[in-house]
Amino acid sequence: MSAQASRSSKPRLDLDQQKATPTVDFVPSASSDFVLTPYVADITDRALAYLEIGYAVHLSGPAGTGKTTLALHIAARLGRSCTLLHGDDEFRGSDLIGRDAGYRRTSVRDNYVSSIVKTEETLSVVWASNRLTTACQNGHTLIYDEFTRSPATANNPFLSVLEEGILNIPSSGDDKGYIKVHPNFRAIFTSNPEEYVGVHKTQDALLDRMITMELDHPDRETETSIVLAKSKRSAPEAGVIVDIIRTIRQRCGSRNGPTVRAAIAIAQIMDHRGCTMASDDATFRVTCQDVLYFNASRQSEPRLSREDIDRIVRETTVGSIRTVAVPASSKDAVKPAATTIADTQIASAPISKAMEIDDNRVGATSEHDALASTLNSLETLSEAVVHISQPPRSLPRPPMLESTDVADRDLSLSIQ
Repeated sequence: MSAQASRSSKPRLDLDQQKATPTVDFVPSASSDFVLTPYVADITDRALAYLEIGYAVHLSGPAGTGKTTLALHIAARLGRSCTLLHGDDEFRGSDLIGRDAGYRRTSVRDNYVSSIVKTEETLSVVWASNRLTTACQNGHTLIYDEFTRSPATANNPFLSVLEEGILNIPSSGDDKGYIKVHPNFRAIFTSNPEEYVGVHKTQDALLDRMITMELDHPDRETETSIVLAKSKRSAPEAGVIVDIIRTIRQRCGSRNGPTVRAAIAIAQIMDHRGCTMASDDATFRVTCQDVLYFNASRQSEPRLSREDIDRIVRETTVGSIRTVAVPASSKDAVKPAATTIADTQIASAPISKAMEIDDNRVGATSEHDALASTLNSLETLSEAVVHISQPPRSLPRPPMLESTDVADRDLSLSIQ
């Protein structure tokens, strides 16, 4: 661990050093906003068990299921230096292993005897290792992200690496022609489904040498936790955003449709614009349409319109959030209304006490009916403050404090 720590703390290489070095290793670590739920912990523990006994792990699933993040998290748990690769349609085997980078000429001139000049020249091939070779030599954890975007022939070197622990070096300047893979070398692959654009079909021989873990979209708890970690929304608001995403995803098919990335985008845009999570908030509804419409309309059958998405947003939002978030600019405007209600409740306390009357004696009196009606009005008014979503207007004076036609002498009727 001390050697790994010292490598990760090296100063940044200058340009010449970067050209001469095929890869700069790093030790991954979990970020502060990484979400660890039972769903994530289960996948991590299973993958670590396979890696610890020497198997390669393949995380396969649709976009937005967190494959790359999980791969980095698993590699961080191994605690070794990592080498990161990204699949590319232009990849060839030499881009993984290395190639002959030219020739080196060495000249020795012997002029020991002044009248005799002897010159000896040696020509040798210069080999430049690429990332797979470096990882195999140093025992790194190799993360090959979206490896199926590389042609199948480019990934052939992994056949002998994962099975025999040998990497063949097709170099005319190498005497052995191969290197032995370091015993600490591990490989984590990620891939999208084959129906995705730009994805190549993988050879069965390579898939047979790794353990494939099929991933789907995370559960609701995990997606909500991710939105909470990436934004400033409350838990109920994050849950509503996730519910909108999951509802539209069902219309598009379980493996297609919007992902948790769309939920994060909606939450962060709401943070930036200061809009509320209300079904009648035009900014919130338009944001959802802008983020979701294009991809959802392409993948749904029948095709979703902007009106369909707006309806889903309104139906999901209504009744889902009990306390509406109020923008910072309008919080001060809410305080006078809340104070008015509180003061009204205090003023009504004597009347509430007066209502503790023997029903057998005054139940039929008109004065009793008037007091009951005005007290109900007060309770309704008190509950209304919870649903304030915009800066409120000054509340009118309660009717019972204006005129009830009840004389002061009548308030003392039959008080128990």
